[in-house]
Amino acid sequence: MYRLLNAAEATAATETAANANPFVGMGDMLSLLLLLMLFGSGIYAIYTYIRLHKTCMLFPNKFLYPGGCTPDTCADVDGFIDYIEPRLLLLGIAMILCGVGYLAYSIALKATNTLVDIATILVPAGIFVWYMFVQRKASKEFW
Repeated sequence: MYRLLNAAEATAATETAANANPFVGMGDMLSLLLLLMLFGSGIYAIYTYIRLHKTCMLFPNKFLYPGGCTPDTCADVDGFIDYIEPRLLLLGIAMILCGVGYLAYSIALKATNTLVDIATILVPAGIFVWYMFVQRKASKEFW
């Protein structure tokens, strides 16, 4: 009987701790990873924009160049910088806003809605698809 009571107390303590911590379980871990990816990609895009704006030179970066294009083979460096800067800043701001929106939705409001959950995946993915089209156009125009 004593062993059964301790197990019940342990279960109650675990449930209390789970309610206190907003990130418990696999779904919550995925939410945390989504937040880290949204904020990380947004901050990296803004960092890239600031560095590109200050130096006015191309440098190695994963967000900056279209696939298969290197800074050495760029035909019009100044034109590419003028083209990509505002779009890179827009990408960074959009990712951070998606992260803030998802943070407010999932943690502050503690709401659950299937449509909003789907939108939290599709909206950032759509923004990245848009940026891929921007890079494809840049590769045709500047390489």
